[in-house]
Amino acid sequence: MTSGSTRSVLITGGGRGLGRAIGVRLAEAGAIVGALARTESEVDQTVTLVRDQGGIAIPLVADILDPTSLERAVKRFEAEAGAIDSLVCAAGRLSAIGPLETVDPAAWRLDLETALVGTYQTIRYTLPFLRDSKRGSISVLVGPGHNGELAYASAYAAAQAGLVRLVETLDRELRDSRVRVYAVNPGIVATSLVQNLLDDRDARKWLPRFTETFAEGKEVGPEIVSEMIAWLVDRRPIELSGRVVAAMQSPDFLETRLERVEERDLGVLRVR
Repeated sequence: MTSGSTRSVLITGGGRGLGRAIGVRLAEAGAIVGALARTESEVDQTVTLVRDQGGIAIPLVADILDPTSLERAVKRFEAEAGAIDSLVCAAGRLSAIGPLETVDPAAWRLDLETALVGTYQTIRYTLPFLRDSKRGSISVLVGPGHNGELAYASAYAAAQAGLVRLVETLDRELRDSRVRVYAVNPGIVATSLVQNLLDDRDARKWLPRFTETFAEGKEVGPEIVSEMIAWLVDRRPIELSGRVVAAMQSPDFLETRLERVEERDLGVLRVR
């Protein structure tokens, strides 16, 4: 199997939630999808869903915090797909909830490392293949806390802000290449991570904004996020590279504002 004119996209967190929705959408557009996650049964469900709809998907079971299994999975995907054109980092974790001095230190560290270290490692092993592509792109999903406080979820918030700075910094490093890199803010989506927050009494106590968002009908549908990712993978606007892109914006509308985003230096972490 070779990519030819078909994009090949590797997706972490591809076993469920937004990762799965993005994989299905990209497969519908003709992409070869690599669904990567730790849980084999969830990866298989994503792959089956894609294949049942006539798409092409490759199951990849690996932990993004385990360099050995991750590197092996990345190389396997490249070998089977013939290339890696895009990377979508959708893996995340939020379990250390409550005042910083009371949460389990191991859970705090794992929240931080899953998002920040896991994303770094995935990019590290994927980047050589992305550099070889004429249409390389990296899309990193960033959640609440990336542009403001998220009290009682300090590890998660710190990781999200770190991801935004990582994207901006990496964009500068890649400016001599054809690889574009984006941070994508999906808003609050009804993923399993968010559902756990809604179901857990302590989470509802310490993080009421999630419950309030759903009570007010302000949640974002996964199809909206998937559409934005599909546009970024296809369009690869250099004006947005290194910046936070709000998934709630229509790609058609955003297309008309690209120059303004660049001129006003929007979508970056700054003290204003």
